[in-house]
Amino acid sequence: MSVKAEEKWGTILAKWTPFFIITCTFLGAVLGSFLIYFFQGEFPYEVLIGGLIATIILTVIEVIKQKVKKDNLPEADERVIHNVFRFFAYASHIFLAILFIALAVFTLLGNESISILYLWIFFFSYVWIVGIGAFIIKRR
Repeated sequence: MSVKAEEKWGTILAKWTPFFIITCTFLGAVLGSFLIYFFQGEFPYEVLIGGLIATIILTVIEVIKQKVKKDNLPEADERVIHNVFRFFAYASHIFLAILFIALAVFTLLGNESISILYLWIFFFSYVWIVGIGAFIIKRR
């Protein structure tokens, strides 16, 4: 592939990748709604409506962002990508270490079962912390 063709495809991909991500997110909400309908018997309209509203909001934000952007500079360079990758690697290892240490402590204390609620809280705190941290690192 020539340099000219790579530049052409690079600009096309840079423009349409966010819309592809937004579309896939909405398709995930639709798929999740249908799976809940098939397994539980009732269709969760609120999930579908929430996914549609989020898709519309994210699409409007992305269109405004692309209209305002005047230059061809990429969002992130190699250093930022490397820093975000390192942050994800460290954060996931730290959270896994905390999980295994907590499991060992619970086992030593004699608990044979752990409430699934605590695991969900731990999982969502991981997603929250890593998401906010990646956003901060990307902006620096």
